[in-house]
Amino acid sequence: YNFVVTFPKSELKKSPFNLGLIGFGNIGRVHYDALTKSGQLDFVVQAIADINQPTISNIRSYGDYRELLRNPEIQAVSINTPPNTHHQLVIEALKEGEHVLVEKPPALTVAQCDQMINFAVQKEKVLFMAFHARYNHAVAAARSELKGKNVEKIDIQYAEYAPKYHSVDGWIFDPEVAGGGVLMDSGINALSIVTSVLPDLPVLSVREAQFRKANGFRVETEADVAFSFGDKGTGTIAMDWMHQGPEMRKITFGTDQGQYSVDIVKNIFSKNGDVLDGADTTRAAVDQESEYRGVYQDFARHLLLGGSLTSTKELAFIKEAYRKAGLYSKK
Repeated sequence: YNFVVTFPKSELKKSPFNLGLIGFGNIGRVHYDALTKSGQLDFVVQAIADINQPTISNIRSYGDYRELLRNPEIQAVSINTPPNTHHQLVIEALKEGEHVLVEKPPALTVAQCDQMINFAVQKEKVLFMAFHARYNHAVAAARSELKGKNVEKIDIQYAEYAPKYHSVDGWIFDPEVAGGGVLMDSGINALSIVTSVLPDLPVLSVREAQFRKANGFRVETEADVAFSFGDKGTGTIAMDWMHQGPEMRKITFGTDQGQYSVDIVKNIFSKNGDVLDGADTTRAAVDQESEYRGVYQDFARHLLLGGSLTSTKELAFIKEAYRKAGLYSKK
């Protein structure tokens, strides 16, 4: 359970950086839009690699990611492929001398993450694990407000209808590819918000975990987890991928000064129900473009500093919850 920031040497002195995208499925297109349609100036997309080899004007296209990695113009790569490929792709990219951003979950096991982290240090390259929910507008407000406060309770509630975003035959519902279901995919985002808002929080320890699979699905579509932290802290996670109705992604921090909530769907931060900070209280879906714009701004900062940004706390917690419940026990 660790949060690691390393500072290898960096030869990058100024932006914009030449970037290659590996993977151009649903999430790869979200990255592409954030890079090309949001006015960001830190990166220029030079090339895209995908097995379907997209055709985009003025951007080099490859059907084989290895060709992209050998492109001498590329300074950094963004890996947006299914999770079971992340470890191999990150290692290969680092071997080719590229700086690397990798989507969440960064790998399927903590051991794989540790190997990636250590290899990035060895190769003196930046490894950036992109937990995009950390860059929601409300998260920064919560981090500032809760600094120094005594948090005694954490409640996480996520509810959405996942087939709205993903084909029921897609890899996200395949445990061999995704590594799990709602807790792995959505839960890692929620946990990354907690570790971002409360960077000094003691390790979260799983007390009990229960999972349910909707008919016809091979991964958990509902998750209920109880956990503890520090001497007296307690928390709960309730997640549902089959929810019918308005989406909800809310994290509530209980303190002796009140209840503080981060709502990343509505993009607001509140105390006891009163909005303290809010960009758009009428939103019905997460503002992913804004979040990924923040991801790439931070990636650029780390490239300029020559520092990696990595975290395994979230994945370690998820794997412990699966072990407690006997889920995916072969992994």
